[in-house]
Amino acid sequence: MALILIAEDNAVTLEMLGIRLQHAGHRVLCAANGREALELLEAQRPDLILLDMMMPEVDGAEFLARVKGDAVLGSIPIMVVSARSHEDDVLAALAAGADDYVTKPISLRELIARVDRVLAQGPEPLRVAVQGDEGPVRVGELVAADPRSAQVRFHRDGSPRFAMGDRAKLTLSSPSLPEAVELQGKVTSRTEAEPHRSYGFGFEPRSDEQRERVRTFLNLVGRRGDFRAPIDPEDPIPAQVIVQLEGEACELQGALLDVSARGARVLLKPDAERTLVRVERFELRFTLPGCDATTTLTAEIRHRAVVPDGIAYGVRYDPDASPEFLEQQEQISHFVLSRMS
Repeated sequence: MALILIAEDNAVTLEMLGIRLQHAGHRVLCAANGREALELLEAQRPDLILLDMMMPEVDGAEFLARVKGDAVLGSIPIMVVSARSHEDDVLAALAAGADDYVTKPISLRELIARVDRVLAQGPEPLRVAVQGDEGPVRVGELVAADPRSAQVRFHRDGSPRFAMGDRAKLTLSSPSLPEAVELQGKVTSRTEAEPHRSYGFGFEPRSDEQRERVRTFLNLVGRRGDFRAPIDPEDPIPAQVIVQLEGEACELQGALLDVSARGARVLLKPDAERTLVRVERFELRFTLPGCDATTTLTAEIRHRAVVPDGIAYGVRYDPDASPEFLEQQEQISHFVLSRMS
């Protein structure tokens, strides 16, 4: 199941949350403050972070800003679990990038239900820092990108204000990158859809160096494992799940909900649960549009959620299970990029 990082300075609460999440089938990492949590993120990539806001050394607000401002770590969903219940505190955390907010004292049943809901949604889009000629740096979600443009969405409360034609610098940065990737763009569009504001930025690379930056930018977008390509339910991609039970192969038919270079979400009929409840790993097969070869990957179930048409299983690929994994991952990355155009 999912790997969940808990950042909580109260030892009793930390232990209680850890035990309850383990009983729900999840694996946990525990940190007594924000600094320890950041150190754990240098070595491991959890599927979800539970974050207390009032912690020593690095508090919740600073932790949110540092993680959500990171091009790679920023896709990890964060659920705030805090005693601060004032509306301004909740709105500030959500505007800073928190995916959910739960107030203490905690209903453990409600907490597990919220954890399952956030996990079922999958990781967030790529985070990108945007700065105009004047004004502060703002961090938004990269909604779409192609060789000539990018669309970035901001929460209204933390959005910059650009006019058409304004110039801005877009930056992807992370400790896991050799250096930040910076692009100069011009505002080409603006849309409002509560509670978000989105801007389109056009790139105008005029040199080989600038064109290489665009290629690096798009390559990072496509290859980083958490950028998902959603599948149109009107044009589904069939998927087969093959499991070994008592020495015999059992095949289940389903469809991809979305796919990334690190994992996928697969929709199966409700009766599949009777089979998959006994396994944690299986073989996943699908053929992406425009690809002649079938992709076959060993996958591990990280979470499951009931949806209107069945059960959605979030799975993570096992890179060590097949010598062809890197080639297949590259194929998936190209597909993800094509869906962003």
